[in-house]
Amino acid sequence: MFKGKISPAFHANFQLFTILLLVVGVVCSKFLMSLGLLFGGIGFLLERDFKNYWQQLRLNRLFWFLVAFYLLHFVGLIWSKNLDYGLNDIRVKFSLFAIALIICTRPALSKNHLTFFYLIFVSALFTTSLVNFTCYQFFQDKINYIDIRDLSLFGSHIRFGILIALGVLANYFLWNLKANLRWFWVLSSIWFVFYTYFSQVLSGVISIAVVVFVLLIWELYQRRKWIIIIGTLLLLVVVNIGLVVYLSKPINQKSAFQEDYVSLKQEWNKRAKIPYDSLDLRKQGLKFTLERYLISKNLPVRGDGLAKLSVSDIQNIEKGYADINETKSGLMARLFGLRFQIHHSQNPSGHSLLERLEYWKTAILIIKENLFFGVGTGDVNDSFLSKYEQTNSPLTEERRLRAHNTYLTETVSFGLFGLLFFITWMFYFLYKQVKFQQIFGLVFILVAIVTFLIEDTLETQMGVTFFALFYAVFSRRIDSIEAE
Repeated sequence: MFKGKISPAFHANFQLFTILLLVVGVVCSKFLMSLGLLFGGIGFLLERDFKNYWQQLRLNRLFWFLVAFYLLHFVGLIWSKNLDYGLNDIRVKFSLFAIALIICTRPALSKNHLTFFYLIFVSALFTTSLVNFTCYQFFQDKINYIDIRDLSLFGSHIRFGILIALGVLANYFLWNLKANLRWFWVLSSIWFVFYTYFSQVLSGVISIAVVVFVLLIWELYQRRKWIIIIGTLLLLVVVNIGLVVYLSKPINQKSAFQEDYVSLKQEWNKRAKIPYDSLDLRKQGLKFTLERYLISKNLPVRGDGLAKLSVSDIQNIEKGYADINETKSGLMARLFGLRFQIHHSQNPSGHSLLERLEYWKTAILIIKENLFFGVGTGDVNDSFLSKYEQTNSPLTEERRLRAHNTYLTETVSFGLFGLLFFITWMFYFLYKQVKFQQIFGLVFILVAIVTFLIEDTLETQMGVTFFALFYAVFSRRIDSIEAE
């Protein structure tokens, strides 16, 4: 009915509108993300140029890799006991297939459309990060923040940290595409780096490091600056050695004064809202948090020591800050927290690094029992819960989660065969980006490959949409504008 009456230009612009809804949705709005999927489906059916759709898909091997990954989850139902969980997992991952289908059935983005893609992406990130920062700095009393991880108001702080890093990458290309606004792209990149430092999101820091490192090596390679490239690589090694040395340095947690826990308890219950023998807001024993906090300020673990604490100190302890250094903003506070976890690993609950180590250890135990084909799509969560019970895990019940490592999750689900397929898929996409000379797609997949080590990106709706969007956009060669 509509075919022949609507111009190709309209369909191309409608396709761009769909992609822009998705990119803004990934940054800050699940509603816009869902709306983008809806409009994408409408545009697909409205144009209904199925012959051209097939021509676009036929030669796109990256699309078929993604389809194979999605279909693997249906196959994994065969040896699953918990079909409800498996079907829900397939529902969550439907966006992976749907977004790829919507984008890959149309021609690759033109130069102008890709420019809009970068512009809207950076604008959404810049605006959202400003709102996050402003609210955290000036409206903490009105918004129930527990710690810096609540900085991201519109979604996962981890996912947002990764997106911020890709925002720096987008600014790199906009520097050439929109030369009249170069001052803004520079300021925006500086802001994104500062935001990453301030937010203490380790995935974001790692992602920023990958982006900056690859862009630096690329620019030096273009200019054939081999000595500087070698120097940069050596500097990277030195920085990593320094980081290892810092994290390996123990933290003194012994009081230099005689303790008096009776007076400490009495004084605490007079001043605080949360009782002394209760849990802080991070679900840690408050009395232990209090003791560590006093020691970090070189105060006696007694009532007279607590009397020297300010109102903000009391609030910090209630929020679960066990050291004055952890209350500071910036990356060093995060590194200090990691350093403490490494040297005080008795109770992993509430400590992200120690929790992940417990998740990974549990995942490996499951894999050993289901080496070749895994537990199937539906039994991942049940297998983790069962194994936590068998091993008498020190994790509290609400912290007994899945692997937080995409490679381990795929191996738990589909065994070594599934892992082999997944790694092959990732590196084939990497190979194609090198062949296409698409730096954005190359850095995107490198960021994904690295952050998959510490995140279950493909287990959530937001993570799936983020991955599918950038994967689909760069699954084909885009007319080279990145080298301009």
